[in-house]
Amino acid sequence: MIVPEPTADDVPYNDPITRILDPGEQLTVTFQPTNQVTEFVLPILAMSKHPTSSYEAWLDGERVYGPAPVPPTDIDDLAATFLPARRFSSKMTVYIRNLSDTTTRRYTVQPLGWEVAQ
Repeated sequence: MIVPEPTADDVPYNDPITRILDPGEQLTVTFQPTNQVTEFVLPILAMSKHPTSSYEAWLDGERVYGPAPVPPTDIDDLAATFLPARRFSSKMTVYIRNLSDTTTRRYTVQPLGWEVAQ
């Protein structure tokens, strides 16, 4: 269940990014609205789930998740993360840290939401 639901004019957003992190490395990804909009609605923020990792998300400079040892939701689940959905206007920044001393890992960040039509 997604709250609120998008309107017919809203622009869907699903842009996964995948990177390989060596032991001790950090991934920093910034997502910004692609259209000239003033609001982005984010009900789902999925990330690859690995042990010995740290996950954090910021919307418009405000921390909304983490740091935590598990992601908001796993990319295999795609369950609604925020009820009601979170909103941001300029950017979302996600930080993933591979805290392992020995294991290289593949991480995917997948925000699913929409840009509000004007």
